[in-house]
Amino acid sequence: MPSRAGGSSTWPSDEPAASAVSNLVAEILLRLSKAAAAALLGALVYWLATALFGAVGSVELALLAWLAAAAFILLVEESPI
Repeated sequence: MPSRAGGSSTWPSDEPAASAVSNLVAEILLRLSKAAAAALLGALVYWLATALFGAVGSVELALLAWLAAAAFILLVEESPI
């Protein structure tokens, strides 16, 4: 059985688990920020389509605008150039 006498610890450190959780939280926040950015860019595309180009607003148009914005973010993020 591990001993804690003398200030020396033989217990496994919690640092690797803490850094793994920190990395997981950072990854979740990064993915959520990408979805939020796509939503904002999609809202801009939807506004442009309805206000400036006279398209009739619909759920289909909103989803297409969001998907176009998400595709643009992926293209910029992982550019083949």
